Amino acid sequence: MLVSDLSDGGMGSLALHPHGIDDYKERHYGSQASDCLFDDIDGIAVVASLYLDEKGELYELDIWKTNWNPLIEIPITYRDV
Repeated sequence: MLVSDLSDGGMGSLALHPHGIDDYKERHYGSQASDCLFDDIDGIAVVASLYLDEKGELYELDIWKTNWNPLIEIPITYRDV
């Protein structure tokens, strides 16, 4: 799968481009598939959400650090939201 950075201030969000789906800009948000909560190494909470497009295909991995600063590191463990 190809991915590309989204302009999010360095938090790490990605546009997802599944094989056979060409134009990300022509696709639209459909639903949220999953999310998790973890702490960055500086102790700030981060929410990672996986979104599907309107056809149910992978669309975006949205990462939001709750103080809006850039993400430092994704840990190995996380908490369910």
